Amino acid sequence: MPSPTGAGRLPSLTGLRFLLAACVLAAHTFSGSMLFGAELQTALSSAAVPLATCPVSGFFVLSGFVLAWSHRPEDRAGAFWRRRFWRIYPNHALGWTLGALFYVFTTAPSPMAAGGSATTLGGTAELLLVKVWVPAREVFNGFNDPSWSVCCEAFFYLLFPWLISAVRSLSRSGLRRAWLLLACVILALPSVALALGGPPLPGWPLGVRSVWFAYVFPPARLPEFVLGIVTARLVREGHWPRLNAPTRAGAFAVGLAATPFLPLTYCLGTTSSVPFSLVIAGLAVRDVHGRGRLLARPAAVALGEASYALYITHFPLLMSVRQAVGVHHRFSAPNGVLFALGSMAAAQTVALIVHRRCERPVQACLAEGRRRRRVGRPLRAHHGAGT
Repeated sequence: MPSPTGAGRLPSLTGLRFLLAACVLAAHTFSGSMLFGAELQTALSSAAVPLATCPVSGFFVLSGFVLAWSHRPEDRAGAFWRRRFWRIYPNHALGWTLGALFYVFTTAPSPMAAGGSATTLGGTAELLLVKVWVPAREVFNGFNDPSWSVCCEAFFYLLFPWLISAVRSLSRSGLRRAWLLLACVILALPSVALALGGPPLPGWPLGVRSVWFAYVFPPARLPEFVLGIVTARLVREGHWPRLNAPTRAGAFAVGLAATPFLPLTYCLGTTSSVPFSLVIAGLAVRDVHGRGRLLARPAAVALGEASYALYITHFPLLMSVRQAVGVHHRFSAPNGVLFALGSMAAAQTVALIVHRRCERPVQACLAEGRRRRRVGRPLRAHHGAGT
């Protein structure tokens, strides 16, 4: 495979972000909202677990890949952290506010609200992006449950300047060994989680500490992020093996098919991390060589750009809609599907508004500030030399 000649844009990966966020939205809508009768709802809830958990693994690998791909050696850690903060925190604060308002003004718990387990302590820890460090359900659920992955990302961003420096120092053989080691660690960690136990998690034959370690504990999810970094370096250096689409799809299918035969902690996304790295690398290679297709189309890219807004705001919105129609109301299958699709469309519409009215203005202000600093530096240097 020819080595890429430059960083370039990777529109297919932006489109992939929408696909991942849409899977999470669908899982939370059809399963978490408890729309149907008991038998159908039980079947949907079982099917929705991988639909909700696997995309998060994809997000972690994708995050490491994209940050490593766009990283410039001259970029300073402080500038990187500042950009990341303003990229994630405004929407995080908005999602937190929506979730907090739901709990303040609602007396009957929503079926999505983790059994009404959110507390002031959990909400405060969530606002500070640290709720995932406490193995207590009432803390790591918080007001806006999906924000746990943003808390993990904050930890990843903190370490990224050192991680990218270490990965850049690796040789071709070192990158390949690191990739294989990370894959093995990712597949082994859910077995470690089984030993932690803890009080039973309602609805799960697993202890709270086991679920916490396997799913939301940042150091346990860090290898997926680093796998993305190493994969990006392999692709950028032209060392990524040539894998066709059937091979990548086959790896994904094997990972999903193996999940029911593994300990339950493996259904929390781990088996999809390595296949996702293959998919992400394949899409990046196609974009580099100008062969991006469906996910690179303008509509997919536009939705992908709004995917973070969708991910971080959809949960409190779904809780509010479900509360408005009555938490105990159950729909027939056709009506429930129509209600779910309508809720998903509303969540996507809100996400597009948030992206255009919140994210874009913040990023525009930051870009303008960077331009002013770049223009201002020569002037300051000139003035200093003249005194």
